[in-house]
Amino acid sequence: MLKLTTLLLSLAGSAFAFPSQLESRQTAALVATTDNYLFTLTLPAFTTKRNAKDPATLDWTTDGCTSSPDNPLGFPFVPACHRHDFGYHNYRKQNRFTASGRLRIDDNFKKE
Repeated sequence: MLKLTTLLLSLAGSAFAFPSQLESRQTAALVATTDNYLFTLTLPAFTTKRNAKDPATLDWTTDGCTSSPDNPLGFPFVPACHRHDFGYHNYRKQNRFTASGRLRIDDNFKKE
């Protein structure tokens, strides 16, 4: 009986740890996806993901280019603005919006 009780307590402890581990893996996957979408995907590929809201667990909200013109001198800035907003919003939600994170997102925006 003692062995059965020990086994059940051990399993119960594992059951409580599992959601935390699962949540940690899901968070790590969202962080990796966010960075991939920000810094690796081409802007057209990012736009495809954005239009599909894929994955829906990320923050896709944007106001475009805020109060800046969308097409100054005929250059379409809106897709780059969408990705910039995506970076800011998701880095904030993921508690990664540091000075270095912000600079990396801003530098990527300037390149695009």
